[in-house]
Amino acid sequence: MRIGLRLFYNPGWMGGVNYVLNWARALQSLPAGERPRVTLLAATPAAQKIAEEHAHLGDAIAPFQNTASLGLDFVYPATQLAETPFGAPWAGWIPDWQCRHMPELFSQGEARRRLLQYRLLATHAPVCVVSSQMADADTARVVPEAQAPRHVLPFPAVFASEVYARTPERIAATRARLGAPGRYAIICNQFWRHKNHLLVLEALERVTRDDVHIVMSGALQDDRWPDYADRVRALLAEPRVGQHVTLLGSIARDDQIDLMLGAIGVVQPSRFEGWSTVVEEARALGLPSLLSDFPVHREQSPPASQFFDPDDAATLAARLDAWFAAPPARLSSDAAEARQRDYVVACARRFLAIAAEAKRRYDPAVHDPKPVTAQSLLELRADVTAGRVAADDEALFQAGARGLFREHPEELAGLGGYIGQEAYPLYPSAMTQMMVASLVKMSPEARQRFFDADLSGDAVAHEARASLATPAGKMSLTALSAAAKARDIVRGMLKR
Repeated sequence: MRIGLRLFYNPGWMGGVNYVLNWARALQSLPAGERPRVTLLAATPAAQKIAEEHAHLGDAIAPFQNTASLGLDFVYPATQLAETPFGAPWAGWIPDWQCRHMPELFSQGEARRRLLQYRLLATHAPVCVVSSQMADADTARVVPEAQAPRHVLPFPAVFASEVYARTPERIAATRARLGAPGRYAIICNQFWRHKNHLLVLEALERVTRDDVHIVMSGALQDDRWPDYADRVRALLAEPRVGQHVTLLGSIARDDQIDLMLGAIGVVQPSRFEGWSTVVEEARALGLPSLLSDFPVHREQSPPASQFFDPDDAATLAARLDAWFAAPPARLSSDAAEARQRDYVVACARRFLAIAAEAKRRYDPAVHDPKPVTAQSLLELRADVTAGRVAADDEALFQAGARGLFREHPEELAGLGGYIGQEAYPLYPSAMTQMMVASLVKMSPEARQRFFDADLSGDAVAHEARASLATPAGKMSLTALSAAAKARDIVRGMLKR
């Protein structure tokens, strides 16, 4: 099987980058006879750099824009319809519905965008993947009309054999260099408010043992609540709390792994996770874990895990006292590696089974970006008219779709062919607007590809393009393009 893994780059969500890379590692873990051919698909220059840095995880690197010519059996993941590939089977991915459970973590526009994009994925994808049973139940509740078959596909943590072979001497040297004590538990989270570090600090104020110690890694910053870091620092300044904490900030990944290997266990106090990476890493390394009692953590439940109420500092304090009085048993490195190897192979086989189903179900006439966009525009127009969706949400979808079609001028030319089809009774003005707005942001070379695209046999698409192909139409596009560039320059200056 030929698999395309779509790499994207979002500095605010490195978990998404690691998610894709971990699936590449998982697929590599399969026996040689089962292992697919993996192409790393780079959607942006930043993603291209990530692909090159991790070229050993795939058999090839290619631009995401070229999927139609690569002969792929499956492309994954699409987190919105604007990320769907041309000419290849694909699956959507809904990590979680945090935007529904904790809307305060998002701007109003971002929360609406996620709700809309996930709803459209659940409706139009050949197959839709969710990371947990909780996300599956949320999808059924939020999108009861969802038509795409859903599969729960938790992702594993995958470590190289080198990690399991790290020596006590190396781990001790890292611990000494970073100022960690001889015995500690570890928290590996960014200091975002919902990660719930304050509960841990309040618990440390109540512990009865002097030797309870927590090492915390992660950037002490949450731009959404600038005062949150000040509250953390204020608690750390209390001698009763500060003596139990080593605060490291952001550290190198190798150092983080060394510290995890040297810990008596992992503490994860978060109030919400789609599927906790650090919990999966605790499972992979054979570490005991103290987890907030939250449905996804219960679902993950690695061996030797205990739970506490995320609002109950006293219970967590008692758990920590008990841990340090009698540290829980942990697996040897060899046993942890063997157990995790079997788990990762099972996850990879599950991935390939979903890929095979997506390939069977994929129908270009239904699931390719052109019909998906056409159908979604139709549905959104009806939703706006009925008051179910705000006009701004429709505009958000169109903006994403324009970004996709700007990379595929020939496909944009063919989009006009859906005007007037019985299955797509689209409003021609909206389709024309979509095409014009896409063309305005294209380079002159890409715009020419739109006009040169072969539309023989598609009279409607040809007619839709004809009005734009006149000298007056092309002059108008040139003028609109210049105006758009000037507007972008002004916006950029205002942001400085």
